[in-house]
Amino acid sequence: MQEEIYKTKSASIAQCEHTDSFLLMYDQEEIAFKLCDLYVFRKSIMGFDIMELLESSAPDVEIVHLPHCDRFLVLSLREILEFRELLNGTFDTLALNSAVQRILRKNVFNF
Repeated sequence: MQEEIYKTKSASIAQCEHTDSFLLMYDQEEIAFKLCDLYVFRKSIMGFDIMELLESSAPDVEIVHLPHCDRFLVLSLREILEFRELLNGTFDTLALNSAVQRILRKNVFNF
């Protein structure tokens, strides 16, 4: 069963309970990540200096290596910003879910 965690205009991330992985749906493709790979991917996307990309005379395209396979994504500045939103939203949702689970466990065992 897949449960969507966060969605933007052209991409989404879902969690698959059966494979214990996260599925990135982007550009009509589905790319599976383990949690540690998703962290590495997020670090890569967050590592881009947006101001430098805006001020540079070079094309606003960056190549991102996917950490768990021999694939690359070629992303424009707009796509980098969208991936930042997607990944921040995903990790915020996961953190919120974790906090709720902790509170529920604490309240259930305090009776």
